[in-house]
Amino acid sequence: MPETIAQAVAQIKNSASLPNLDESATKQGIVLKLLSIAGWNPFDVSEVVPEYTVGNRRVDYALRLGSANAVFIEVKRPSENLENHQQQLLEYCFQQGVKLAALTNGRTWWLYLPLLPGSWEGRKFLTIDLESQAPDIVEQRFIKYLSQENISSGQAVSAAEELVQFQQRKEITSKALVEAWNQIVDTPDEILVDLISETTERICGFKPDLEMVEQFMQRRVTALPDTLPLSKENRRRFTYTPLAHETRRKGNDFSLPIILDPPNPKDFLETLLSTKEAWIEETYNDGRKVVRHWHARRMSRSSDVINNLRSRPSYRAGKWQELGIVSLRVSIEPPRS
Repeated sequence: MPETIAQAVAQIKNSASLPNLDESATKQGIVLKLLSIAGWNPFDVSEVVPEYTVGNRRVDYALRLGSANAVFIEVKRPSENLENHQQQLLEYCFQQGVKLAALTNGRTWWLYLPLLPGSWEGRKFLTIDLESQAPDIVEQRFIKYLSQENISSGQAVSAAEELVQFQQRKEITSKALVEAWNQIVDTPDEILVDLISETTERICGFKPDLEMVEQFMQRRVTALPDTLPLSKENRRRFTYTPLAHETRRKGNDFSLPIILDPPNPKDFLETLLSTKEAWIEETYNDGRKVVRHWHARRMSRSSDVINNLRSRPSYRAGKWQELGIVSLRVSIEPPRS
């Protein structure tokens, strides 16, 4: 039975020599091996062209369909920092009109749509990481975006463009949600206020007054991502105030606000069990945002995602306040920023 990409990735991950490979060994032992399994013929120099000339420079590999360049791949040794080389690769692609590119040090693959507008970093649409991502996830992504079949059919570029559009829609919608909620809080809709009041009365037998409902809505705005700049007045107005069910019985301490993406904890856990990784975006009280990679290999179907996160040393009661953290946003897909 032919070797799969997942099997090859598992073998590469377990190789003790991986960190010590030089550039030539990385090309031979990792890059060409994965390309071969993905349907490219590394022995056909008209299909996988090594040291392809672009002006007075060379790109490590050009994957060609007939006489057209389909993908440029630049390879560095595993210990190399890829950020220092993305501009050079994308300039090659721009000169040749190449729609898809990969920058890799063997263990990490950065995939680009070079002809997109914007910064070099902004043209990166996906990261494939052989060490931190599950082999089946690596295989799925490698086949989807770099297989000979999907590139020759145009599906690879289409899928990449759809992914970028999806990420852009999420970003735009996230900002619009904040603005929509701010407008509702500024001028509460009478129907919405009545609905909240009537539902509260049905649950407990007492009807809250208008001021109580408006205060509740103003406190709930902080459950949405803080993606829009706020004036000093509004930032003071929307400073996080814990709701009753979020408050712990330990002095004035309360639980760290955590937003999941996808928002349903069961859906999030189901996806997390498949990807074995997520990204944690920490928002600080000075406006900083720090993204951390979460390797979630020990999670199981019985795990509680929220409690698992809050049990981390930095997110425990008292510690996150000391560090200046105000909220977490945890997502399966890496943030674009």
